[in-house]
Amino acid sequence: MKNNYKTIYGNGLFLVFYSICFPYHAHVLPSVHLNIKSMVVPSVQQSEIHGVITDAQGLPLAGVAISVKGTQKGTVSDFNGYYQLLVDTNDVLLFSFMGFKTQEVSIQSRTELNIQLETDITALNTVEINAGYYTVSDRERTGNISRISAKEIEIQPVNNPLAAMQGHMPGVFITQNTGVPGGSFNIQVRGRNSISSGNAPLYIVNGMPFGTDVFSSIGNQIVSGGNPLNGIDLNDVESIEVLKDADATAIYGSRGANGVVLITTKKGRVGKTSLNIDIHSGIGTVANKLDLLNSEQYIMMREEAFANDGVTPTTGNARDLLLWDTNSETDWQKKLIGGTSVLTNMQAAVSGGSDQTSFRLGGGLRNETTVFPGDFKYLKASGHLQLAHRSKDSRFSVSFTGNYVSEVNNLFSQDLTSFIFLPPVAPEVYNDDGSLNWGPVGGSFNNPFGALEKDYTVKINNLVSNAYFTYELIQGLTARLGMGYTTTLKEETQTTPTSAINPASLSYLKPEAYFNHSNIHSWLVEPQVDYQLDMGKSSLNILIGSTFQEQTVNGQSIYATNFSSDLLLEDVGSAGTTRPSSLFSEYKYHALFGRVNLSYDSKYVVNITGRRDGSSRFGPGNRFANFGAVGLAWIFSNESFVLKQVPFLSFGKLRGSYGLTGNDQIGDYRYLDSYASTTYPYQNNSGLEPTRLFNPLYGWETNKKLEANLELGFFKDKFWLSATWYSNRSSNQLVGYPLPATTGFTSIQNNLAAKVENTGVEVELRTVNINSDGFHWKTTANLTIPKNTLLEYPDLENSSYAQVYEEGKSLSLIRTYHALGVHSETGTYEFEDIDGNGAISYPNDLQSLVELDPKFYGGLGNTLSYKGLTLDVFFQFVKQKGYDPLYQSGAAPGRMSNQLSQVLNRWQNPGDITSVQRFTQSTSSNAYMAFNNSLYYGDNRFTDASFIRLKTVSINYKLPKGILGAFSPEVYMQGQNLLTLTKYKGLDPETNGSLRLPPLRMMTLGARITF
Repeated sequence: MKNNYKTIYGNGLFLVFYSICFPYHAHVLPSVHLNIKSMVVPSVQQSEIHGVITDAQGLPLAGVAISVKGTQKGTVSDFNGYYQLLVDTNDVLLFSFMGFKTQEVSIQSRTELNIQLETDITALNTVEINAGYYTVSDRERTGNISRISAKEIEIQPVNNPLAAMQGHMPGVFITQNTGVPGGSFNIQVRGRNSISSGNAPLYIVNGMPFGTDVFSSIGNQIVSGGNPLNGIDLNDVESIEVLKDADATAIYGSRGANGVVLITTKKGRVGKTSLNIDIHSGIGTVANKLDLLNSEQYIMMREEAFANDGVTPTTGNARDLLLWDTNSETDWQKKLIGGTSVLTNMQAAVSGGSDQTSFRLGGGLRNETTVFPGDFKYLKASGHLQLAHRSKDSRFSVSFTGNYVSEVNNLFSQDLTSFIFLPPVAPEVYNDDGSLNWGPVGGSFNNPFGALEKDYTVKINNLVSNAYFTYELIQGLTARLGMGYTTTLKEETQTTPTSAINPASLSYLKPEAYFNHSNIHSWLVEPQVDYQLDMGKSSLNILIGSTFQEQTVNGQSIYATNFSSDLLLEDVGSAGTTRPSSLFSEYKYHALFGRVNLSYDSKYVVNITGRRDGSSRFGPGNRFANFGAVGLAWIFSNESFVLKQVPFLSFGKLRGSYGLTGNDQIGDYRYLDSYASTTYPYQNNSGLEPTRLFNPLYGWETNKKLEANLELGFFKDKFWLSATWYSNRSSNQLVGYPLPATTGFTSIQNNLAAKVENTGVEVELRTVNINSDGFHWKTTANLTIPKNTLLEYPDLENSSYAQVYEEGKSLSLIRTYHALGVHSETGTYEFEDIDGNGAISYPNDLQSLVELDPKFYGGLGNTLSYKGLTLDVFFQFVKQKGYDPLYQSGAAPGRMSNQLSQVLNRWQNPGDITSVQRFTQSTSSNAYMAFNNSLYYGDNRFTDASFIRLKTVSINYKLPKGILGAFSPEVYMQGQNLLTLTKYKGLDPETNGSLRLPPLRMMTLGARITF
């Protein structure tokens, strides 16, 4: 009896505490009926029922309301998710909790009842969106913020957050540049705003800006520069938000013009300590092969080319015909990129805590090989620590988060995909003795396996840490101090031994080594004051803060050659010749920012943000600028007259925003006269040479953003639609304005009175198709229709960009010759002669305009679940133009390079009508010059590169409790890039125009276990 009293008393206090802390949701909690008489003399028909309430991941839920249906009796679960209650044997219990679906369960004489609550995907009010310096409910937000959660991320077997975002967010266009692990991505948030300055968004990890400076040179040709977000472990990510419009980005001032990517890592959860283990393994392969000529077709092409040109083959111009074995057959795609990549990923995390202190400690290891021949791999190790504590009176709180990732990419220096057009009759790569085969006569074969002899290793260590201290000064007034520190260290080594060099080239190519060490150190301090005032139907929030940031970049690199032995290539001191270079830059940034948010009657919301920025990247007279925005929202579904007229409308909101953001992505010290050490010494002394002219007058690049949005939810938000129109205008463009060579400089940094506009329409759709007992089906879709336009460019026709841009057209514009097809009599490509001089010449005959921006893009996903089984299917689609793979080899059909089989439909005789010109092997032939016109300037080198890709398929099954004891593990299968529907004939439409390894098709099998 005494224990029952303590339990009821404790749960009653918790209920009171919960109602005070969460007054907006107190109405969902049942009142606790404390009947002293029933406690002292319980009915003989009553018995005690108890159990544990968890979420979909098996973690305990504290504060869940448990009530007896039709009565006032109830309780709440404690911090371990545990509850107990006196009930009748025929009672029905209701389990309800904010953000989860209410469950109704009959007791049926049971004494123990464990419940797993399912997340309510239609509970719009409960979704909190990270807006950077503040959080806002999805219902009342005035800005445009796209979000993906850990649940959407964990079903994808990818390594980089940008890969997980592809196709999921309207207005965010992401392309993966290579399938090599650790490779680079391109991201544009609502298009390209700047003519020549940086167009990358601002990355923020747990409130700390994430630098990218040391990544630009990584990987040479193999990973194409890398990407800083490879330094984030996806298993630690709780959510990713992308801020797009002025209302969302203006509070970041000069850094928000290109959007802001906010990454939030996971935190400890109140409740009993739990251990989560996630292990998966898989394989990756190139999803598509080019249809290339076989040996017989290749030899025929070469012989016909010599006949067309009237040239006799010799060992000098036709070694493939006269020196190599023409009866051999090598599938270079299979040999170079036909392997299987093996992935192993292991993650573990321990989390838990009390109502005052919580923690999460995790770590992971990812090992991924390549599809290239040889033993090369990418290794990623990570560690994550999060601690949070608050005082008993909840007025003071402190939190710390640290994320550390170490990457080791052990590759070679060149992507072997660039060699797949080697002739199929080329010699074997190895001699009988195991040495590299360079051809039968003194290096007649440029062996691609020579690249495998080169060692390339890049090591990147990345630490992102921050701490927050919060104290409630008086009711509603809170002071907060945020501090952060990040450091990124890169060590890069590349060696080229003698065995990697064609013997025919040893007279001028020597063994060499390249060493690079770079680092970024950045610290941040942000004091803030937040005031919250509730006045009846009105709610006022005021935020004032300041930012102090400093970033230092250091780099040293050494090129070394003339080693006495290949065994000493990694010892720079053994080099006979060295050429060192160094890099140092310091960036200081200071800002004041603020926000005023007013909400009235849960219908009308006004949000005003502003920031005054100061940056060391500008001259003394232009270092400070002001940015700001206003956002408005009207939740018209809360109007009584709307509810009467449209009873099936569960949510309706109109919102809009307008504001000014900026861009300072120009690098450091650009306004100063600057000098660099000379590359080559003079009389054993190093000198200085000028590299940049003084210009203190240029200022901030600015971006004016306008947006309007309509959100509609029908039938309790089972059907939800959002439609957005936006217009961004970027002006005062920061460019490296070209100068005549006689000045001694190629350009000077300056502001240009040019205007670039990005407009577009974004549509999002969420539907709950079926939501019955045991079976659920929901659909998500998004579509973006963008348009990029150069509105103004003063005196463009007399500038150095006259042949690059055109007013009224996209910045992706490419001026080309207009191809008229293959001349039926001569068999060569023909182009329109604009100036009528009888010859095709640059730039006079440039007229055709090709724009490579996507016409539209988006994604479509479906999630189906039945009891413990869940199926996720996601498609990505893009409508775009790209580079025709017919020209990808760079060699005219007929020269010593393999070709797509479509070249067999070439012109052969006068009168033939075809799209492929006659074969040629001579660099002086008319056909060769016509091919070069197509390769570099012709509009016929572009083709449709649109695609629909089955981006992700995930099948997850959670075993019922009891089968394996106290825990219920999950097993899953995941696939990435499984199928691509496209007319494009190249390796991959996403990476069209480049001879890099395309994104791989991945298949993984894994398990998650929670103890």
